Amino acid sequence: MDSVVLADLLKKSSYQIELAHCNFQLRGKEAKDDTEFCRSYAESIGVPFHVMYFDTKDYAAQHHLSIQMAARDLRYNWFKSLKEQYGFDYILTAHHGSDNVETLLVNLIRGTGIKGLQGIPEKQNHMVRPLLFATKEEIREYAAKQKLAFREDSSNQEVKYKRNFIRHQIVPGLKILNPAIEETIHTSIQFFKQSSEIIAEYAQQEYQRICKEENDQLFIDINLIIKEKQKETLLFEWLYPKQFKTTQIQQLSEALLSENHTGKQFSSATHQLVIDRKYIIVKKRDIENKVSEYTITSLTDTGHLPISLVFEEAHDLIFSKDPNTISIPYSANLFPLKLRRWKAGDKFKPFGMTGFKKLSDFFKDKKLSLFEKENVWILENKEHILWIVGYRMDDRCKAVDGEEKLLKISVD
Repeated sequence: MDSVVLADLLKKSSYQIELAHCNFQLRGKEAKDDTEFCRSYAESIGVPFHVMYFDTKDYAAQHHLSIQMAARDLRYNWFKSLKEQYGFDYILTAHHGSDNVETLLVNLIRGTGIKGLQGIPEKQNHMVRPLLFATKEEIREYAAKQKLAFREDSSNQEVKYKRNFIRHQIVPGLKILNPAIEETIHTSIQFFKQSSEIIAEYAQQEYQRICKEENDQLFIDINLIIKEKQKETLLFEWLYPKQFKTTQIQQLSEALLSENHTGKQFSSATHQLVIDRKYIIVKKRDIENKVSEYTITSLTDTGHLPISLVFEEAHDLIFSKDPNTISIPYSANLFPLKLRRWKAGDKFKPFGMTGFKKLSDFFKDKKLSLFEKENVWILENKEHILWIVGYRMDDRCKAVDGEEKLLKISVD
């Protein structure tokens, strides 16, 4: 009904439109009849018609999504492809004011902060929703007055879906308390939008003072953030877009006040967070292949390595302070070498020292964060560690003047 009313209003207002319909193949004959109705309706008002059939269940299973979220992804991706293919100016959907109320309540239940209380945006890039001013009842009255034919989706009556439960159970109950609840919420949404803009501006100002970005990581100064009265709100503004949940942000805020917070970690679907000594550090989750050990059989056997190592024969010993380059004696039995992640218990003899040192203590002296330690690679031969790559060479493999053959290894 909503889409038919929108199409009718646009056509009567002389807009040039085309209609797009999704068949998610979830309701058998009913879905097929919906498609045929849409095709006939488009023909009756003389506009082009586009239809797409989706294997929604398969898409949902592959992407680990609910049916509703899978359908949402499929339709919006298709709408965007239609826009690009045919050069449309806008994509219009028939969301209305009652949908806005439901969206606000859904977001309130999910815990999305004040941003989620703004409802559905009227315009977002090329996506426009012209009917947000109207309630469902007003749309129904218009359809009846204009004698518009339409079809109802039977799944809209099933209260097993969260939005439908809110529509059929929660909103009617709220109307008992306030018959004008939709108008009240619509007014509140306008205030929420303005409040959200104020908070976003303040959060951005504080971000410049409290946060910094280095090497694709976010660093939040702990000493500064814990002094903020609104620290939970600021953390929410900065971390919710990285898909951290409200409960996690609350737990993080509480953890900062405890004495033993260093090392505590939180993970979202897209990011990792750790409380280090001075900073909260946030980085994107590592989705690369988690292989932790690689064998190197020759000077040129480096294409499969996760970091770019260059092996070069040399005859002159060059002492360099660059931690990304080492020179070691090169003998015929040097290979194979092994590149691996460090592990607890590892120890080596740092270049220039006589005794051994645990890597964990070495990292502590270097004040490496948990994420930095996770990214450390070790190069070793059959007997012992050769190099903490990018940090320190082992004293046992140091070269001396007069060595017949040397091997220079560097990180490119």
